[in-house]
Amino acid sequence: MKIIVYCKYFNFKNPLDKPKLETFLVNVSQIPKIGETIVVERISLQKQFVIIFEYIVTAVQFNASKESIDSADAQVNAFLNHCWEGTSNFKVTNFLEQ
Repeated sequence: MKIIVYCKYFNFKNPLDKPKLETFLVNVSQIPKIGETIVVERISLQKQFVIIFEYIVTAVQFNASKESIDSADAQVNAFLNHCWEGTSNFKVTNFLEQ
C-alpha cells in the first residue's frame, strides 16, 4: 500500500522560524493508525550517513477513489518525533520506506 505522509516540523536551531511542511510517499504493508510510529531510513549522500527519522501518526485519511494505479491508498499527518544518524554500513531492518 502507498501512503502520502504530511509532516509539519520546526527548525530545531531556530524554533521561532515558520514551520516547514514535508511531504513524501512510502510503501507500507498496512495503513498505520493514529499514534503508531513510522520509521524512515534515508541516506545522506553528502555525509555518507544513514539518517533515521521517527514520525508519530496524528491523522489518517483514506482515499475514497483511486484515479490511477499509482495513487496513494491513504494520506497520513505525522510529526517528527526523533531523528538520528549512523554510518553508511549501519544495518537496520524493518523500515516502512522502500
